[in-house]
Amino acid sequence: MTASAVSPERLERAVREILVAAGCADDVADAVAHGLVDADLHGVASHGVSRLGIYLERLRSGAVRGDDAVSVVSEWPTGAVLDAGHSFGAWSASRATDLVIEKAHESGMAVVVTRHADHFGRAAAFSERMAEAGLVAIVAASTAPLMPAVGGAEPVIGNNPISIAAPGGAGAPFADMALSAVALGKIIEAERAGREIPAGWATDAAGAPTTDPSAARGGLLLPAAGAKGFGLAFFIEVLTSILGGGEGGEARSLYKQVDEPNDCSHVFLAIDASRFESAAEAPVAERVDRFSDRIRSSRKAPGVDAIYAPGDLERAAAERNRAGLSLADATVSELEALAAEAGVASPFIEEAA
Repeated sequence: MTASAVSPERLERAVREILVAAGCADDVADAVAHGLVDADLHGVASHGVSRLGIYLERLRSGAVRGDDAVSVVSEWPTGAVLDAGHSFGAWSASRATDLVIEKAHESGMAVVVTRHADHFGRAAAFSERMAEAGLVAIVAASTAPLMPAVGGAEPVIGNNPISIAAPGGAGAPFADMALSAVALGKIIEAERAGREIPAGWATDAAGAPTTDPSAARGGLLLPAAGAKGFGLAFFIEVLTSILGGGEGGEARSLYKQVDEPNDCSHVFLAIDASRFESAAEAPVAERVDRFSDRIRSSRKAPGVDAIYAPGDLERAAAERNRAGLSLADATVSELEALAAEAGVASPFIEEAA
């Protein structure tokens, strides 16, 4: 019998056990399970455990590897290029995050690019980790072409998500966004829930605007803010796939090319904030906190109850959800089936506690 809510710890343990049963190495399964549950915890269900099914399908097909296949292509004091070897994205991104933190602390700033990678989930998970280590952080990824050029009618570029974070004594502020009007995962989530999507998110296969998520999956995502979103996506492609040795636009779809490597690229940029404090009256984190507080206390527009600094809503969701995660019915049903198939106790029954 399913429960209305499940503890994040119980859910993460079950997801990890399912991954291990499917052939994942223990440390890789730890990273992937933590990343999926962390997304749900922060209210980003589109990148949460609803992705476990496609991850497993890709693992079984050989499109993604469940072991540590990450290697160093080139390295220097302030940077590196890693080859993920088609390992799970949460694993290779965790490795890259550890490396860029180490290098930025040693040299003041650093950049690590990872090629031949896989979907890494919630980008802010990695920028937050870097910010908590005292770094101003930028994390971005290339994705399969989903968007047209402005005025175009065919997909030529991904919606290339980016997350930026900064140190903060009361919690690192961060932004995390795809450069399409909405992330593909939110369209998939709407399709699973059987609800329409807002106008302006996507087109159908013929290029006509649509509110049907199924039609949108066969069409095009639209760039956020038109030419502005498209231009930013272009330069993220430069920072990820092109700096990683590729040509741009090479990532494949997780869902449409399920038996082929995702082949995306990631970039991790880090600046050691402490290097900029010698002439300041207070640490960077303290000044970031003061700036965030000024934003929260600024005058509200009519009908607005509260103003939030970047990251506030996701952090508040995480606080609420630590007491118990509520998942979509379709996700609960799929997880129960995956657990049964793997011979793992369902996280939704008391015996799994």
